[in-house]
Amino acid sequence: MKSLLNYITQEDLIFLNIFNNKIKCKVLDIVMPIFTYMASAAVTITLCLIAILNSNTIIHLMGINCALALAFSNVASQLLKKSVNRTRPFLKIETLYTKKIGIDVYSFPSGHTTAAFSICVMVSFFFPETAPFLILLASGIGISRMYLGVHYPSDVMAGMLVGTLTSFLIFFLI
Repeated sequence: MKSLLNYITQEDLIFLNIFNNKIKCKVLDIVMPIFTYMASAAVTITLCLIAILNSNTIIHLMGINCALALAFSNVASQLLKKSVNRTRPFLKIETLYTKKIGIDVYSFPSGHTTAAFSICVMVSFFFPETAPFLILLASGIGISRMYLGVHYPSDVMAGMLVGTLTSFLIFFLI
């Protein structure tokens, strides 16, 4: 088990360096914080409320499902964060490029990525033609978290998994 964790850590560092240092440029320095904030609590909750208040029955139902997926995925993400207690990469690796953004203490899993995937996957169930765009958008949010030095790649992958699974469970079981 220890060798598997060492392997994951090594791969995390390799890919984190690519997303954080190798692709760094002035345009991404502007774009990546915008991507990150698209999955903030204020934005995701506002989007859910707008959909819930919509008079269109399908959009209203989608809003309720998005809110449930967002809530349950957030609980799962917070439970994982508090049980794993993984320190954020910029606190451990001095060579990372970071941009000061508001964050909590722990890194695993990425809450922004979790939120993005829970909403984007749910909307894709209701409007399948939007799926490629929405999954690309949610992936961009995950990449932004690595670009900004606040998450390892495995944090982002775990967030993708938690958000996606939560949406599947809500959509198919409720």
